[in-house]
Amino acid sequence: MRSVTASFAGPVLAFGIMLGRRLVPDPDGTLVVSLLFAAVTAGAVLGGRWSALATASLGALGLVLAATDAATIGTVVSVGIMFGIAIVAGELRNRVERAERGVDSANARLKRLALRDALTGLLDRRGFEVALSAELARATRRNGRCSLVVLELTGLRLANERLGRSIGDTLLQVFADAVERRIRQSDIAARVGDDEFGVILPDTDGAGAELVARQIIASFLVDIGGIVPADLALGSSFGIAQFPADARKSDDLLTIAGRQAGEHSAEGPPE
Repeated sequence: MRSVTASFAGPVLAFGIMLGRRLVPDPDGTLVVSLLFAAVTAGAVLGGRWSALATASLGALGLVLAATDAATIGTVVSVGIMFGIAIVAGELRNRVERAERGVDSANARLKRLALRDALTGLLDRRGFEVALSAELARATRRNGRCSLVVLELTGLRLANERLGRSIGDTLLQVFADAVERRIRQSDIAARVGDDEFGVILPDTDGAGAELVARQIIASFLVDIGGIVPADLALGSSFGIAQFPADARKSDDLLTIAGRQAGEHSAEGPPE
């Protein structure tokens, strides 16, 4: 984004040139016209099309007011050239800016995508670690708390062997959808492993985290009920780590939650 100062640079230059005309001898006006052309170009480069047109307008007004009968044709030509420069150079500058904004937007999208799991759309492991570090820093500043839940999708390997990898991928997507439906907007979810998901729950204690985990699993089992063979024993186990009660570092919290992931489980689908 161009600044307000840059947008006014061209008109200010044009105004200064017209004032300086009274101090610097320029019988035929060649110097003034050349400087005005340069001011219009500067206005286009610094401020875009509208700044260039404002510069050309101001310069044209000055030339017309100072013109004599003998210089009328030259003045008209100069004014026409100035507006031509303003339109062309200003449009080129605007196109360059649009292209730059497009590149910035594309880079931002790529950066976001780089931290996303391609299959589920959730954060990937790296994105999750970044988000967890940020949340722990926030909780530390506020002397607050948060909980980390690690959920493991059980029975996925057998589903892949019997039904195919594409069905296994679909099950992961269904589980990710269940996670997103059961968390708050302030919570953060990620796929942190092949069959592992992590959820950051700000301002949540262990009991609240367990409730969320069980709601996620129940929702997933309902989603696959009557569709997936019951003998696959699909379900999920989960573990919970609390900050700061269990640990203060992200790696320690992940280790604790991962180690406890087998302590709580549910299998389905339900009847």
